[in-house]
Amino acid sequence: MSSFRLRMLAAVLSVLFLSGCGSYERLKGELDRAERANEQLIDQYNRLQQRRDAQRAAVAISPGDIAGIEGAEVEDGGLSLGAGFLFNSDEAGLKSEQLPVLDEVAKMLKTKYSGQKIIVEGHTDNEPLEQVAGASEYNLKLGFERATNVFKYLNLKHGIPQERVAIFSYGTSKPLSPETGHSPAERKKNRRVVFRLSAHHY
Repeated sequence: MSSFRLRMLAAVLSVLFLSGCGSYERLKGELDRAERANEQLIDQYNRLQQRRDAQRAAVAISPGDIAGIEGAEVEDGGLSLGAGFLFNSDEAGLKSEQLPVLDEVAKMLKTKYSGQKIIVEGHTDNEPLEQVAGASEYNLKLGFERATNVFKYLNLKHGIPQERVAIFSYGTSKPLSPETGHSPAERKKNRRVVFRLSAHHY
C-alpha cells in the first residue's frame, strides 16, 4: 500500500476516532445530568416522605382548643398566630401588649396537651423580595429569632422546659397559599408563628 494511501487511511481513522470521542463525551454529559436529576428526585421524595410521616405523628389541635385565644387559627392541625399580633414589622422582639395571647397558648399547652412535645415554627412574608440578594437568609433568620423569642417567653414565664420544644424557621418557603404574597394584606397572612404538637411524649 502506498504511503499516500496509508496517510489517507490514518486521516480517516483519526476523524472517526475523534467523532467517537465527541459522542462519548456527549453521552457522558447526558448521563451525568440524568444522575443529578435522579438524585434531586430522590431527595424530594425523601423530604415528602418525612413530612408525611411527621404529619401522621402529629397531634391535631382543634378549633375548640383555641376558643378564646385572640387571633388564633387552626392551620393543618397546628395553632397559628399572625406575626402582626406578636411582632412589629421586620422585628423579632415580642410586643408587650400581646403577651396575654401567649399566656393563653401556654395555658392550653400545659393543661390539655401537657405530655406532648411542642414544635414552634417561624414563617415570614417575602419582603425583602426573594430575588434580592440575601433575602432568603434574612427571612430564615428572622423566622428563627421570632420562634426562639416565643419559646423563651413560654420557658421563662410559664416554665415550659427546653427539652419539650423544637424550633424551626421556614422563612418564606411555606406561605399559606402559593398565590399569596403580592399585596400587603396577603403578605400579612404569611407572617405567622405556628405551634404544632408531636405525638411523642417528652
